Amino acid sequence: MLIEIAETHPPGYGKKVATVIAKGGDKFEIWPEKLADLRIGERYDVDVAEREYQGRKIHKITKATPANGAAKPNGHAPAATTADGEPEFVATVLAALIMKGEVANNKRQLFDATQMLRGLWGATFGGQQGNGGTA
Repeated sequence: MLIEIAETHPPGYGKKVATVIAKGGDKFEIWPEKLADLRIGERYDVDVAEREYQGRKIHKITKATPANGAAKPNGHAPAATTADGEPEFVATVLAALIMKGEVANNKRQLFDATQMLRGLWGATFGGQQGNGGTA
C-alpha cells in the first residue's frame, strides 16, 4: 500500500504505539522505533496488518519502505551529517538531562527524551515542525 504521511504522533502517556495519519485521513498504528524513520510529506510503501478491537478495524504498519525504493542500510535511518548539528545538540542536552537526574537511564525515558529533543531541534533550528514536516 502506498501512503503519503500527513501527520505523526508519538505514543500518548501510558500507551505503547504511535500513530501515523496518511494524506486522505487513513490512520495507522506503528511501533515508536519505526516511527523515527518516517518523515511527514514523504511517500512510503507500507505493509499493514489488520486486527479488530471493540468492533473497529485497527491498521498497523509493520514495514515501511521509501516510495522511491531507496533502501536504508541495516533498516535504519541514514546517518545525519555533522553539518546540521542535530546529533551534537541531542547528545549534549540529553547528557545534561541525565546528569541533572531529569531523565533516568532506561530505554523508555531515553527514547522519549531523544524524540522530544529531535523535535525541538527541528522546530527551532532545522526549520521543521513535528516529526519531519516543514514549519
